Amino acid sequence: MEHNEPPDFPGSAIGSGMDLLAELSSPWTTARAITAPGLTRQLLAHEQGFAVLSPEHLTAVANTLTFLFQHTKVWSLLWAESVAGPATFRDTRTVRWGVGVEKSRELARTAGLKVEAEGDVWVAKASAELSAEWSKLTQSTVRIDVETETTRELEFDVPAGGMDIALWQLESRLTRRLVLRPRRHLPPEPLPHWVETAIATPVRSIVMPVNLTRSTTRTPVDA
Repeated sequence: MEHNEPPDFPGSAIGSGMDLLAELSSPWTTARAITAPGLTRQLLAHEQGFAVLSPEHLTAVANTLTFLFQHTKVWSLLWAESVAGPATFRDTRTVRWGVGVEKSRELARTAGLKVEAEGDVWVAKASAELSAEWSKLTQSTVRIDVETETTRELEFDVPAGGMDIALWQLESRLTRRLVLRPRRHLPPEPLPHWVETAIATPVRSIVMPVNLTRSTTRTPVDA
């Protein structure tokens, strides 16, 4: 499967495998990058369990651990249906993309940005800053839009044998996890308490629907 297109319908018969369609979509990584010790220390200073460490210990941890930022994408199935024919199929579907206030604040906290305002106006002003910061952290192009809703018009000429129709939407997934820095090792036993804190640090993952949809169809082989 090409990543720029959603997965094909499973099987060949109309209506077959429709319940499996969503499971055929797998995420792929577009970029991943680790943080330098200075930025790692800055991010750790806001994490529960690390903020209480002395500056010297925090620096030592930042030289041992790093944050891995990852940008993945995946096609998400919005809707799928088998339509009997012959007929003309028409439908209107609502599509949402972008992020609202809560996700914007989560994106800011995860990236180590200060959040000093709230509301839709702040989201609109912060979207460019968030896009730039996450593009830098992941070393990829990340576009963070304000949450928007629109409609998608679908129209197909359905042959006598019927047609399977699916509507997909692209999603960006931004993830941050704490990992061991390359070519570094944990201190010898007895392990310091921050090792347990590091293991317990949750992975942060934010899913953002993108303003990109694709409709796919399947018709009988002899149609």
